[in-house]
Formats: sequence, structure tokens, C-alpha cells
Amino acid sequence: MLMLGTSYLSKEMVLYAKSQGVYTIVTDPQPLEKSVAKQVADEYWMINTCDLDKIENKCRKENISAVLCGISEFNLEMTMALCERLGLPCYCTPSAWKYSRDKAAFKELCKRIGAPVATDYYLSEALNEEELDRVAFPVVVKPVDLSANRGVSYCYNKQELIEAYHYARTLSKSDKIVVEKMLFGKEWYSYYAIANGEIRLVALNGMYAQTGELKNLYSLTTTVSDNVERFINEINPQIIEVLKEVGCKEGIAWVQVMLDEDDRFYIIEMGYRLPGDFPFIQYEKLFNYNSVSWIVDYALGKKHSIEELPEEQKHAFIKCGCSYSLWTKQEGILAEIRGIEELLQVLDIKYYTLSQKGDHFAEHSTVGVIVFCEDNCENMCKTLDIINKKLSVIDEKGEDVLIRYTDFDYLKQIYNIGLQQRNA
Repeated sequence: MLMLGTSYLSKEMVLYAKSQGVYTIVTDPQPLEKSVAKQVADEYWMINTCDLDKIENKCRKENISAVLCGISEFNLEMTMALCERLGLPCYCTPSAWKYSRDKAAFKELCKRIGAPVATDYYLSEALNEEELDRVAFPVVVKPVDLSANRGVSYCYNKQELIEAYHYARTLSKSDKIVVEKMLFGKEWYSYYAIANGEIRLVALNGMYAQTGELKNLYSLTTTVSDNVERFINEINPQIIEVLKEVGCKEGIAWVQVMLDEDDRFYIIEMGYRLPGDFPFIQYEKLFNYNSVSWIVDYALGKKHSIEELPEEQKHAFIKCGCSYSLWTKQEGILAEIRGIEELLQVLDIKYYTLSQKGDHFAEHSTVGVIVFCEDNCENMCKTLDIINKKLSVIDEKGEDVLIRYTDFDYLKQIYNIGLQQRNA
């Protein structure tokens, strides 16, 4: 099995494949000391993952029978292309990936089949007054082809819109920029397991940003949620219709949704890949469903059946899964993530990072994710409080740049509402 690149979960995928008796190889230009995936693989190559011709020739020579990657959009695109050349299985296809990669194409598909999306506006590069006058503020501006909040701006007037449009264009490879009505309300993303075209809701994840920070800096992704029954009845059937229209037949997918102040659900965007805040790590303990092994199994030629899909969510969960993203509040050079070793010893948590001492980080970037499960929301908040007190992200100036989530009363309120709705 060939792993393209060293990214989040590359190491875990390699270790799982090795546990199945598979010979593993990792390729990218990173030296061994910088690549945790190469350190655990049986072999490694120093070929850049963008050099598909060279990799293809090497794969044929070495009789590679499976290709996959960790959480990397670029490497997923390279994986799809390489699998197509070599005739190997890949759960994600280019035709389906288009809608995960292109936010404008995804919105058009939703509108075509009648799924609710936020009102959007067309702007040309000319940004003429006629186009600008049609816009009803406030709006969100975002590139069609970027993830992880890159290039996203919130605009309340024409001047801010013009600046945001140009900013998004500097980051995007596409000449299309999404300009849409700004929605206000609770946010979720729904996570789906897929086998043989059957799409099943695994969990509805609440997305929570610390009060006072940008609304898209989601510190927590957690199964703590209310409105579960409403979601399942009102919008989930349309989401599944959308995913089937996209062409999702195997693997996993997720869809971001907001309940706007008009009390209606709106679909925001989708991903046909593992998300970077790792909610699926919680699911193994909560539901005995391992997304990582499923994706590796598929690459190795083992398709899971519909009967193996996890049970579909019907109500709010009593047990709580939580992913805590470690966002930075300013730009800097990483000196230390202090306290993480102690936390790993005293708490039942998992920690994922690719950041190393000396790495540059931007303002509002994540330098790691902590994942854990608890029996209830009270215990989840206690664990978060321990993490907040013991963990620091220290820059080269000795400053702690970690954005901490502390609104535990709100989490408990949402949890209790969800349980009340469950029992109604």
C-alpha cells in the first residue's frame, strides 16, 4: 500500500494497514525526522506527491496494489488521479469530489433539487455598481475551492465586500467567488457513513465558537446538540438526496447546516473526505464505527456491506464525544505546546498534531486537536476545564496564544434541551 504524503491520520492509516499484514510505503519530499508516517512505514520514497508520472512508473515497477492518503485535499486529488491511472479502488471519485471542492457547484446542485441554501449574489471581477446594488447586507464572501475558513470574510457594506472579494481572489485558483446572505443561528455538521450507495446519519455534531471570537472559529465539535429530531425530519432527507445526486456511494461524507434566525435549516457546504477536527475518532468508542479502517479497507479492496453500517441516529445522545481544536489568536512561531504530555497521562484523550517546535503559524490556525468521550455533558465540561488549565500554546515570545472555549453553561443548556426533546 502506498500512502501519499504525511498529513493528519497518515500514521494511523499506515499502522492499521500494517496490522492487516499489508506492506506499507509512504512518499513525499519530507525527511524521515519530519514524517511520523515514514517513521512507522515499512519503506519510504522521496517522490513529491505532485509528480504523478514518476509515482505511477514506480508503482507499476513495485506492484503497488493500493493507494490512499490522510486528511489532505491536494493528496486526495492526487490519490484519485493515481488510482484511475492504475485501475485501483478509491472511495471518492472526481465527479463526486467536484461538489466537495467547488462550493458554487454544490450550491447549484442543491438549488436544482430544491434543497434550501442561503441566497447568493453574482459578482464579476468588474464589481460594477449594478451588481453591488443587488446585494442585501450582511453577506459572507468565500472562495469556492478552499477549506478550513481560508479566505472567508464577513461584510456589512460595499467597501468591505469589495475588499473581501479581492482578498478571496488572491487565495483562490478559481475566478468564481461565493457571495451569500449571512446566516445567524446554531450550526452543525452531520456525518454520514456510506456503503453500496446507502447513506446513513452517524451523528449530528454541534459546532461551538468561543464567545467574542469569529463565528467560524469552531473550538468544539461535539455530539452535544439540540434540535436533533427536527433535523432528522426536516432537512436530513434532503441532505441524503443531495449526497446521492453528488454520487457518494462509499466511504464517509459530512454536510454543514445552519438553523437561521428565520427558524429554517439551510445547507452550507459538504465534504467527501475525513474532516480535520476528527469527530469520527469519537465514533469508534461511542458507536463502534471506525471511519479510518473503513477507508483503508476500501483502498485495499475490501468493501463493507450495508449491514455493517452503524445504527442511524434518531435522538440526542446521552454520552458525549468532543473534538477540541487548538486555535491560535495571533501569528507567531511555535515554541511549545505545554502541558499536553501531562494531560495524556491523566486523561483518557487522544491528541493529533503535525505542528513542531519552530513552525510558523498564522493567526486563527489550528496547531492540534484533542479528542475524547465522556458519559455526559457535565463530565465533558470538567475535562475541557482541566485541559484549559493545564494546556498552553506558547510562541517564541513566551506568550500563550491559545483560544480557550469556556462557555460550559451554554453547552449544558443545549445538552439538557436535547435530552428533553429526546424524551418528549
